[in-house]
Amino acid sequence: MFMKKYTILFFIILVIAFLISSYIENYKDYIVSEVIDGDTFKTKDGKTVRVIGINAPENGEKCYEEAKDKLKEFIYKRKIKLERDVKSKDNYGRLLRYIYVDDLFVNSEMIRLGLAKFEEIEPNEKYSELFSDLENKARRARRCIWE
Repeated sequence: MFMKKYTILFFIILVIAFLISSYIENYKDYIVSEVIDGDTFKTKDGKTVRVIGINAPENGEKCYEEAKDKLKEFIYKRKIKLERDVKSKDNYGRLLRYIYVDDLFVNSEMIRLGLAKFEEIEPNEKYSELFSDLENKARRARRCIWE
């Protein structure tokens, strides 16, 4: 009986600790220290972040510089908020996140401007419908990668 009470208490403490850490991560401000390309960057505290739901051109591909420069304009040395979805990290250990600067939803803006394609990677599908719609509009408007 004594052991059962402590086991339950320990479990409750673990759940509370997890909830607090998730809350802190979602509401913490991060500062961007480096933009690697149009969909990857590093924060001042050393985290490497891959922008969820988009695939920006790689070095040497059409609109690579434009995508990298625009992401840099949006986030470099600025306070950002990170939002996670179901899967937290990719196969390379990078954080998978939605990015916000003030009221700007960076992921969607990169697609809207035609600087990145929509890339759905299950199970991170929270904004898939929005991203798909924005990509279709960018394609019809022949923006950057869709020229």
